[in-house]
Amino acid sequence: MMFRIRRYQVVPDKTEAFNDFFLTRLFPVQKRYGARLVGRFQTDDGLQIIAVWVYQSFDHYKEVQSLVAEDADSIAAQEYRRQVLDPLFTETDESFMTSTVPMASTELSHLDA
Repeated sequence: MMFRIRRYQVVPDKTEAFNDFFLTRLFPVQKRYGARLVGRFQTDDGLQIIAVWVYQSFDHYKEVQSLVAEDADSIAAQEYRRQVLDPLFTETDESFMTSTVPMASTELSHLDA
């Protein structure tokens, strides 16, 4: 089990548009190919958003991302973002993590299923 943590520094006044774009255009495509969202969180001021995803392995992550990149809905979503919404964020970073305790010992134990 591997977690992908993605952080975005959101452009002021774009948080609502970014969240809507994610929920309506990005999330459905990710789910279609097996990505599982653990949670997506924002700071009180809405200027940082952190998404936590879980994958079976790094190879599973690469497979999902490859399918998402080729998906017509995903391509259309990115084009829409570039033409209508940009800029939504000023920077982003990503890291991959594994649990240091058995998943069965955590509140996320259901993710092992």
